[in-house]
Amino acid sequence: MNVLLRALSAESLKLRGTLALWMCLVTPLTVVVLYVLQLTFTDYGKRPPLPPAEAWMMFAQSVLALWTLLMLPLFVTLESALVAGLEHGNQQWKHLMALPVPRSVHYLAKLVAVIAMVALAMGLLCLLIPLGGWVLGHLQPRFGIGGAPPWSFLLPRIAMIFATALLMIALQTWVAIRWHSFTIAVATGMTATVMGFLIGQSARFGPYYPWTMPVQVLAREGQHVDFVLVAGTCGCLVVTAFALWDFLRRETV
Repeated sequence: MNVLLRALSAESLKLRGTLALWMCLVTPLTVVVLYVLQLTFTDYGKRPPLPPAEAWMMFAQSVLALWTLLMLPLFVTLESALVAGLEHGNQQWKHLMALPVPRSVHYLAKLVAVIAMVALAMGLLCLLIPLGGWVLGHLQPRFGIGGAPPWSFLLPRIAMIFATALLMIALQTWVAIRWHSFTIAVATGMTATVMGFLIGQSARFGPYYPWTMPVQVLAREGQHVDFVLVAGTCGCLVVTAFALWDFLRRETV
């Protein structure tokens, strides 16, 4: 455990000030700002404002849907590629493998770093949604936002979205570390995201596709939540075990 903690400390030093760390703020901020701008410049005609609680729920759920369906898969793709690229780009794997520590520690440190950055981004999203709603309430009162944010809706759903995304994170991190090419890692994630945009609309296949499991927290009144929570967390463990086996059996990374 101490060895893993030291490896994680080294990862945090490598990531300090990098694009990967900045993207933890930029991506959730982009989603919230874009949706606030869209609602601000929408022509509401003579439609009366929504009740404050309903307006808050609509705003929060729409931002989360945009995040889970499009931004989260792309964010995971970029973060995993950037984290793996810290070693691929400078041919640092040989140096890491020569250190007197278990090889598995290096892989786990990379995976935990990606998971931690996704958690950080989603934590910031949880704070930015209420901030964005407050700004929207001042810029466009016709929308109807007022009162306290729906914390009882936001907090559990963001936690569940994060848990269901673990399988996607494990798969994308394995791809990014397994192949040295940044292009392969990004192309895999982008292709999977585009496929997810189509598969996520299917009630039959959506709950089984790793890139659309987070969407199921919001879709169809959450009827598949229990399944995707178990599949996301257990699937992450299975993929990580396979990825470690693949990582350890190779002489060079």
